[in-house]
Amino acid sequence: MSNADRASCARTLVIPMYREAARIAGTIRTLAASSLNDPGTDIILVDDASDDDTGAVARAALAATALKASILRLERNQGKGGAVRVGVLASAGRVVAFSDADLSAGVTEIAKCFAVVESGRAQVVCSSRAMATSVIPVRQPRLRELSGKAFNLALRFLGLTRFRDTQCGLKVFTREAALRLFEQLSVTGFAFDVELLLLAEDLGLRVEEVPVEWRHVEESRVRPMRDGLAMLRDALRIRLARGTRSRRLPAVARDETLASAATPERDHERLRVKR
Repeated sequence: MSNADRASCARTLVIPMYREAARIAGTIRTLAASSLNDPGTDIILVDDASDDDTGAVARAALAATALKASILRLERNQGKGGAVRVGVLASAGRVVAFSDADLSAGVTEIAKCFAVVESGRAQVVCSSRAMATSVIPVRQPRLRELSGKAFNLALRFLGLTRFRDTQCGLKVFTREAALRLFEQLSVTGFAFDVELLLLAEDLGLRVEEVPVEWRHVEESRVRPMRDGLAMLRDALRIRLARGTRSRRLPAVARDETLASAATPERDHERLRVKR
């Protein structure tokens, strides 16, 4: 992105990708046909060292559309939280969001959550599937839904959240809030959202939980048993850390983080797919 583009960028949307070859082209086409395909919105696709054709499929889909987007390729798998972190620290928008690659919270919901932050109502928006006015046209498989509810109950028992749904994959931040939070993020797996929201409250940021329309998409990357146990382990580590030391961790320099985590795909520069 040129300096002029960065100066005019109002929004950045970060989308982590891992083994998304089967559906990332559809996601790109959906974004290209939406209100998010706007000169003031920059979209960053972060390929988390996928071992399939995710990167090639994404490049081909971008070349075939007018979507303003770029790809960051990680040479080593960082986990969802790590991939989002790299994308956020590379962002230029005055408002920064991340969303799952399956767009389970669709483009209308992404735009709605952007608007909440842009209105000044909140510095952090946490989308939620668990509020009275949330709409779920297609529900998750029963086991995954139950495991999600059990995880939230465990978080509440551990005193780690007041939110009904920490794990919905859409969150939006002011730029200042995003940089402060992701510079301090230590959890890189699926439970990174829990730490983000805790850090936001520790820093006194205005956080709003917003109901969204959300629909389950098949081929989820979350495995309820294995990933659920890993998330619980991360939650316990967060709880122990809060009991023994300050959560205000040393900031990591953004340039250093990007240099060590993201290996550019071409000529040591971030790849911009030319239209």
